[in-house]
Amino acid sequence: MANYNRRDFAKLVVLGGIGYTIFSCADDAKKNTSTGTKTETEKKVAPKMPELLAENIKLYQKADAEYQELAIRFNKRFQQSPTYIAQCFTTQGVADAVQFANYKDLKVVVKSGGHSFEGFSSTNDGLVVDVSAMKSMEWTPDHSLTVGTGCVLKELYNEMLPKQRILPSGSCATVGIAGLTLGGGYGFFSRKYGLTCDSLQAITIVDGQGNIRHESGNSAILKACKGGGNGNFGIVTKMKFRTYQAPSFFQAYRCKAYKLDTKRAKKLLETWFRYTKNLPNTAFAAFVLNGKTLTILITNYSNDNKGVMDMYNALKEISDKATIGSKRPLPKALKTFYGVQNPIYFKNACAGLYKDFSEIEGCIDDVISKVISSRGLIYQINTLGGNINSAASEKRSVYPHRSYPYLSELQSYWDKPSQEASRLAAFKEVQDRFYNHGIRAHYRNYPDINFKDFETAYYGKYLPELKAIKKQLDPDNRIQHPQSISV
Repeated sequence: MANYNRRDFAKLVVLGGIGYTIFSCADDAKKNTSTGTKTETEKKVAPKMPELLAENIKLYQKADAEYQELAIRFNKRFQQSPTYIAQCFTTQGVADAVQFANYKDLKVVVKSGGHSFEGFSSTNDGLVVDVSAMKSMEWTPDHSLTVGTGCVLKELYNEMLPKQRILPSGSCATVGIAGLTLGGGYGFFSRKYGLTCDSLQAITIVDGQGNIRHESGNSAILKACKGGGNGNFGIVTKMKFRTYQAPSFFQAYRCKAYKLDTKRAKKLLETWFRYTKNLPNTAFAAFVLNGKTLTILITNYSNDNKGVMDMYNALKEISDKATIGSKRPLPKALKTFYGVQNPIYFKNACAGLYKDFSEIEGCIDDVISKVISSRGLIYQINTLGGNINSAASEKRSVYPHRSYPYLSELQSYWDKPSQEASRLAAFKEVQDRFYNHGIRAHYRNYPDINFKDFETAYYGKYLPELKAIKKQLDPDNRIQHPQSISV
């Protein structure tokens, strides 16, 4: 890798939460409606050309200079050319964009952060609703924060941390808050405070017919957007979040091992699994096997440190290098995990959610062997668990994988298009090993176009519920991408 060293990629991938960011953001509520009530009649009428006011929306085609800039995505593997890009500035602008798509009979995809692993925030035809300019933020006295869904994580942290508030979200600087939340969302603080979507209190959403809705409380639509909302049935333009008191410090522990063979890497992995079970809910751990080099990261932000030190000491004994970082102020500490912020070539996907090591024990030797022998291939496992597995949160969301304490991902990076074929071939070999071993549960924010039965893999028992919401909000399947929920 000529342009990015291993440290760059470690910063990018460790808890990057590069999740799927294809939903919208706004600061306008001209069409106020009560929860679950449409602003338009239920009766079918011929779509009309909306009035496209410059304060709400700007529409671009391929010949426009602005189009070329807006077409750029974080993943350089995808070079897509939509028929139109609608740059929206308000909720009304998003509604106008959807009504324009109905008038022109175009499919709609949505882009905010543009980090979709499989390019689902763009298309080679149709209309892209781009909400990246919609970045409003508004606090309430109870420390709730309402944001426009064009906001990215570094902007949110710049707003929250000076007020000593946090949200249990990811760490990759340029990931959009919308897609992260709508697929679930997790980060360093999730084992204590739950998934990002568990902090979501209310939304403004534009449905597939261009109607504006406001959802809160026990709304079925709000519930569907907590784990099932990515590009499926509407465009969320505002999100209201509960926030939490920020910790006074943040500390990182690292163990490194080099020139690994399969046997030693497996021993380190077994040890990692064994000790993660005793971590406090304020701690997070990641196992990152990058070729023959292993990085184990443990973080904590409380003085409850016994489980952390037990794990660190056990891994230190069988690693080549081990370091304990100082107790740093949270704003400075988080910036070390912001990652690469410019577009790159990559392929990332979920490699399964696991209950424990036994679920992968029968195939992990082959997986490790392939990762060690393949240039640019990374296998990572992150800790979930803690308060993510909350019965109360499950009742208010459609995220189906709360009982899985571990989330894995497969990653590959390269510098030139000519390297893509070999990288993807090695990637596919590892995926096949997991599939043949029976790994079926996958995280929606880490999609792969080749996942078999992807709807069940992502949504599990909640799929019928989501299909009902799709039929209600987008009966004509206006909002769609290659893995969106079908009507």
